[in-house]
Amino acid sequence: MGMRDSFLPLPEVLPPAHGWRGRGVFRREPGRRDVYQLVLPLVLLGTLLPLALPGPGMPAAFAATSPLLAGLLGLVLALSLVQRVPLRVLDLLLLVGGWVFMLGQLALLLFAPGVGGGTRAAAGIVPWFPLFLLMHSWLLGERWGRVLGRAALGATLLLTVAFAVGPLPARGAEGSALLNSMLQLLLAGGAALLCQQVATRRATSQARQGAWASIPDQERDALTGLPARRALERILNRHLTRHAPGLTVAVLTVDGLEQVEEERGIAFAQALRAHVARTLSAAIREGDVVGCLGDHTLAVLMRVPDGRFARTTCERLRLRVASRPLHGVLPTVSVGVVVWAGHPDGRALLADAQQALSSARASGGNRVHLSPGQAA
Repeated sequence: MGMRDSFLPLPEVLPPAHGWRGRGVFRREPGRRDVYQLVLPLVLLGTLLPLALPGPGMPAAFAATSPLLAGLLGLVLALSLVQRVPLRVLDLLLLVGGWVFMLGQLALLLFAPGVGGGTRAAAGIVPWFPLFLLMHSWLLGERWGRVLGRAALGATLLLTVAFAVGPLPARGAEGSALLNSMLQLLLAGGAALLCQQVATRRATSQARQGAWASIPDQERDALTGLPARRALERILNRHLTRHAPGLTVAVLTVDGLEQVEEERGIAFAQALRAHVARTLSAAIREGDVVGCLGDHTLAVLMRVPDGRFARTTCERLRLRVASRPLHGVLPTVSVGVVVWAGHPDGRALLADAQQALSSARASGGNRVHLSPGQAA
């Protein structure tokens, strides 16, 4: 998902215009900090309430360890109010603390049934176990989520093996029931983790390919893998056939790329072009398209309601690129924009956008120009 430009004096989601459906121009990251500040007080209350109203059926282990869990939740809640604390720190505290609490409960349940509460306490752990496994990828991403998920599943397996090799017959029917429950818990957790990882990889692959999933390799740019000019024109014509109003083409070029190539070499210049292409791909919405018109020119196909939105959107793209340096080089782009206004085909749209781009470059670069007659 795209990141918010902290210095940008514009809202993250542009306001709707007349006739527009109210959809934002940019994808935005969910406000997990706000979610924590809303949810954690409720979870903290749910943890402390059983302690304030103890019942005869409450396991002693839960009563002993709940203050530790409440302290962890309170710490994360306090840190969530500090804007400088990264969200990854909050995520790790919640996940690691939650697993320490859950594995401690499982250990007491298996090896100290009188304290852990036996099979009655297992019913309170089982529903949370798969949920904790799935939370890793949600909060930490695929890579670190996979590592922590497997570590938690492995630790649970070790506890189960240690319990199984003990004097099981001496525990009677309850010991056999606990072992069966642990095996079912491992199977359910492993299946949930495997299915989530497969779904995550499939979704990631589809998101990377986006609207150009079916384009053959020979119609892609060799450096970036984005649609080349021929494929881009075909996509543009298909959009014109289906629904032309609101279709916008922005043509961009990296300013001073020839000078960068002379000073730092062709390899770095190509890396800079690929870096700008990645930045644009991460900023646009699903359904919009980034493509390559040539060695130094990129194009973005999107839908906006009018020229004002088109200019604002492209200004934000320009600022997004300018806020992402590469090895000390801060790239800037010039942008030419055109909104469909009766153009007969995609080539006409691209030609008008390239004419607007030439005007932007002639004016000094690092700016957005709309096609004549479409000034916001």
